Amino acid sequence: MPIKKKRTHKGLIIAIALVAIIAIAAAAVVFNYQKPFPKTSLVGLQVGDSFTYSISGSCSAAVPSSYYPGFYQLNQTQYYKVAVTAIKGSFVTLETDWVFTNGTDISKQQTIDLSNGNTTDSQGFSFLFPANLKVSDTIYPNANTVPVNATFSQTYATVTRQTDYFHVSTTETYTQDPTQSTERYLYDQVWFDRQTGMLTSFSEIQEYNNPEIELQIIYTLTSTNVWTV
Repeated sequence: MPIKKKRTHKGLIIAIALVAIIAIAAAAVVFNYQKPFPKTSLVGLQVGDSFTYSISGSCSAAVPSSYYPGFYQLNQTQYYKVAVTAIKGSFVTLETDWVFTNGTDISKQQTIDLSNGNTTDSQGFSFLFPANLKVSDTIYPNANTVPVNATFSQTYATVTRQTDYFHVSTTETYTQDPTQSTERYLYDQVWFDRQTGMLTSFSEIQEYNNPEIELQIIYTLTSTNVWTV
């Protein structure tokens, strides 16, 4: 196994950007919905399951450093891997490894409770959901969360799987602007595999009014050991 290179300040800057993106997406799904769901059917994963993603970002203009430090370096991601390391009841423990094209990497571990979406790391990977959700089921059954908007068939290299989808939009005052004159509009779209509950694709659009900028962040599943992508 190759020796991991020392993590650089650049890697930490990129981590700040991803933390912000994930935190925004996690916060955005909290709305006034609630529906009971049996705990026994929440987890659709097994220990050893792993999922690898590409991450990219694009923008309509230069991004102020106060908005997203290291935003452009999102495109220096080589891959982002999520692996299941433990399962206990509705609790799933994940290990993430974010590897960059310069050879540096950032590894983290966290546990998510699929009954309510609570996690031991609120700034970590948050795109895991209960298995076998149907349209109108809430994303996390014991929390005030948004519902599944649609389910459709997704064809991969050798298999067709059912994919759940939801979207959410919010408008807020951007707190990082000390003048409090910037508004940010967020539009998130999330696709996840119905059988496992794991993310397959994520798209977020952020629009700022001061200055006028549009950002887009995309996660795309590139491989998994559960099926052939």
